[in-house]
Amino acid sequence: MENQSDSGAPPYGAPQAPISQGEPARMGPLQRIFGVLFSPGETFADINRKPTLVSPIIVAMIMALIGTVVFSMRVKVDWEKMVRDRIRTQVEKTGGSMPGEEQIQQQVNITKMIGKLSPILVVVGTPIYYVILAGIFALALMIIQAKSTFKKIFSVVLWSGAATGIVGTIIVCASLMVRDTEGLDPSKPGAVSPTNLAAYLPTDIPKALASIAGSLDVFTIWFLILLSIGFAAVAGSKRINTSKAGTVVFGLWILWVFVKAGFAALGLGG
Repeated sequence: MENQSDSGAPPYGAPQAPISQGEPARMGPLQRIFGVLFSPGETFADINRKPTLVSPIIVAMIMALIGTVVFSMRVKVDWEKMVRDRIRTQVEKTGGSMPGEEQIQQQVNITKMIGKLSPILVVVGTPIYYVILAGIFALALMIIQAKSTFKKIFSVVLWSGAATGIVGTIIVCASLMVRDTEGLDPSKPGAVSPTNLAAYLPTDIPKALASIAGSLDVFTIWFLILLSIGFAAVAGSKRINTSKAGTVVFGLWILWVFVKAGFAALGLGG
């Protein structure tokens, strides 16, 4: 009887390919946070070697929670006035009639409840938001024939969001601590963050224009640039460079900006 190989493979079977263990990550979570901010090319190359999800999700959730708590402490929102003003504006725009007091009060109560639950909602909603965002970009990258995985794309989105979220949260919180927040309406673009164009425009401009201006935010643009660099790093194809990835990223963002502006023009948000 012939001796069988040590691997236990059948004598006439095809030889088994060696299992690739993959190159380990060279950066820890803290190094990746600073790396995304200051040396994104090198950092995203490391993320391509070893994509991670838990650390950036935790960071993003903590930043969202801190921002919400500081906002709640510094800004006493008049939810009832905000809801009534919104209903009145919609009625004037559509030419309809004001709903009954009971219906208005129901909307006020719901809005107040959402405001009270906002710390919980942002913690739960943050990972959901990033999953959806990563899914959209994964589909777009698949269309341009990227040879990546959802985990790598998701990791790029998370690390980009976590890194810019830290800086953005610090700036927004600092702004809320030093400014007069009396009468601040969080539903208006530019009311909370001083880093977007809407914060420096008159409040009576058309809602669609205010929505577009609110989208032109320093940290949003920074986030999109990081995504472009990161997606090029994990695309798995030399044909997809930063420029091509950026075309996809900014193209989808511009589409969303105009869709959002359209809803704002109809009085459905902004």
